[in-house]
Amino acid sequence: MPSIVICEKPSQARDIVTAVGNTYGQVLAAQGHLLRLQLPGEVNPAWEKWTDDLLYPQGGRYGYVPGEGGGKKEALEKIKRAVSSADEVIIATDCDREGQGIGQSLLEFLKFRGRVRRAMFTAQDPTTLQSAFKSLKPNSEYQGMYDAFVARQQGDQIYNLSLTRVATNNLRPEGSKKPVGIGRVRSPTLGILCRRELEIRNFVPKEYFEVRLNVLGGSGSADLFYRPSDENRIFIRGTADEIAEAAKAYSGPVHVKTERKERSPAKPMDLPTLQKRASQWGWTAKKTLDTAQDLYETFKIITYPRSESRYLNESLIPQAAPLLGMLKEVTDYASYSLKAPVIRKGKSGVFSDKQLEGISHHAIIPNINCPGGFAKTVGQLNPDQKRLFDLIARTFLAAIGEQHIYDQTKVWVDVQAPLVPPGKFTFSVTGSVPVFAGWKEIFEDKSDDDEEETKLPPLKNGEPVKARETEVQVKMTKPPPRYTEGSLIEAMQDAWKFVDDPAERERLKEAKGIGTPATRDTIIEGLKLQGQITVQKKNLVPTELGMQLFQILASAAPVIVDPGATARMEARLDDILSGKASADQVIKEISKVAYNLIPSIKQKKGSVTAAVATPPTKAMVQFAQTIAGRKNIPLPREVTKSFKACKAFIDQHNGTPQNGQGSGDWLLDKAQRLAQATNTPLPEAMKQDRAALKKFVDEAEKKRGAEPASDSQMTWIKKLVDQGATPPEGYPNAVSKTTASKFLDAAFAKKAANGGSGGKPASGKGGAQSRTAAPAKRFAGAKK
Repeated sequence: MPSIVICEKPSQARDIVTAVGNTYGQVLAAQGHLLRLQLPGEVNPAWEKWTDDLLYPQGGRYGYVPGEGGGKKEALEKIKRAVSSADEVIIATDCDREGQGIGQSLLEFLKFRGRVRRAMFTAQDPTTLQSAFKSLKPNSEYQGMYDAFVARQQGDQIYNLSLTRVATNNLRPEGSKKPVGIGRVRSPTLGILCRRELEIRNFVPKEYFEVRLNVLGGSGSADLFYRPSDENRIFIRGTADEIAEAAKAYSGPVHVKTERKERSPAKPMDLPTLQKRASQWGWTAKKTLDTAQDLYETFKIITYPRSESRYLNESLIPQAAPLLGMLKEVTDYASYSLKAPVIRKGKSGVFSDKQLEGISHHAIIPNINCPGGFAKTVGQLNPDQKRLFDLIARTFLAAIGEQHIYDQTKVWVDVQAPLVPPGKFTFSVTGSVPVFAGWKEIFEDKSDDDEEETKLPPLKNGEPVKARETEVQVKMTKPPPRYTEGSLIEAMQDAWKFVDDPAERERLKEAKGIGTPATRDTIIEGLKLQGQITVQKKNLVPTELGMQLFQILASAAPVIVDPGATARMEARLDDILSGKASADQVIKEISKVAYNLIPSIKQKKGSVTAAVATPPTKAMVQFAQTIAGRKNIPLPREVTKSFKACKAFIDQHNGTPQNGQGSGDWLLDKAQRLAQATNTPLPEAMKQDRAALKKFVDEAEKKRGAEPASDSQMTWIKKLVDQGATPPEGYPNAVSKTTASKFLDAAFAKKAANGGSGGKPASGKGGAQSRTAAPAKRFAGAKK
């Protein structure tokens, strides 16, 4: 029976061929999503123009059409020919919802009616792949996963494109040519940042007081403190003074209690946890995912990185001991004294099938089937890759390590102050002393959550002590911290915390938050590209444009920026997986939400003021600075901040009419722009000579185009070539800027429809499809 294997990308195809050859048929690689949803104008010609309509197609679903660029057409034709003569297709794409969608949507599009089986794997080494192909499952077992993919993709297309058009038509600030992006996940993420920013801006520091008491006994002295909990803080100085005065008279026994305690290790990491930890190094979420993807795909040293769970399957328990031994062959872990793994099962442990129900991949751990072994492969990693693998390896080694044992000692006295409610105040100090390092041994000084060790005096329980001195300490309340990329991803994952109803909070705890581990970095990058947030040091901060958009939406259509509302939608996608809802039902629900929001957005037409108009381009600012220097006039500060102010300055001082029509001579205007861009003088005499002016333009364009491609262009080109695109002329070391621009324009010209949906990158690791807004300068596939 002729069969073929469809996988997600060329690198995956190479790994499968290495593992199983053509035993299961020809192995064919997609280029991520070979299909895209129709654009609104392709469904309804009236939607070619940006109106305020709900873009809900007849029947509720957009059709699929072939994707363009990056070798997609050729890949689709190859798969189409193979499918036409096959009796069986094996889907061997990534093991998540998007991977299922990539494979199954192709078969739906090509109307394949033969047998379909599924290979599921969480690592791409030969041993894991061989095992996956030996235990193929009927694809029908994953129909719920595919239906959830369809509902997410279709719902996002309708919601995101409809509301982006409405917001752009009614809220776009003066001077801006960018769409006002609204996204089912993106906008609530902006909401998280803006709410925190408002908390910080509105925060008023307030003094509060704590009291220190020094006591002396026969065995020594100790500083004890009265530090009430946040809700019981002392904000009145007189109250603190009275407590301090009562403490100054203390004479009596000191209480000393020591308890032996144990602490279990943290679970292995999922992607959000990994991104949060790496953000402490200054890494972006994107850098963490890209580096993890390299460790998975290129070196095969870790398991599938786009994990949304911190648990491991119970079937992996037999691998724990050999994995421990293999990791200890790496010099950095050789001294770890653990002899045999500690297996912790259940919800509070590490290995739990129940906690993985409905989840297609387990926590990120070192891959036991790493080709060549860990010791050899670690030596091939660059510093960033090694650093991230080290974190993953140590976290796993700790997770199977022995309990950390320590003695916790509390020293305290009870001071009576009858005139100050509640009348008794406990002054105390607590310290811990390690007894047995256990799993903490593997972290050494790397752990960020060690107990603080406080040196305690050798006071004995019941020993009489006397107060020597007291001190009222003045403290200040602090605002909540701004989000880093890591802590924002954690907040997106824990979206249930933004829901007030206790019962609903508990229900949404079981959901996966907003977005997916694979797309949250793309959501953050999208907000940056649209100028709604910016980075200050390591922190993410809303721009004034982002803040005003949030405030407008929060007052007119709060659902758009409510992470709790989006978490409810995500929970409905999970309901599809469990059979509690159908794809069409959820698509209609998401569409109805969008429809009900349109009038509210339209009511705020013109609400975005010029105060938050789009900033000028870098070239505009440079040109304005050149004019100011040439004419020896000051450059107003607003010129560098406001598009409108910068344009007015250039028009006024460059002899350009205020109506914005330029000099009236297109050739002269073009020559002046190129002179500025290439930093080449344009002689006054040449401005009167048309032939000379034309020659200047031709040479300047040629000179500018011959410059080497920028680092950013080359980064994109490399990603696309890795996906299977034909390399441009001069690749990899001699690509010109012109060649790069043509290559990228062709690759990204029509991809933006998928970019706005939060879909999976075409490369499977943050590739072109999820970031088309950058090179294509478009949003959500809508043309205007």
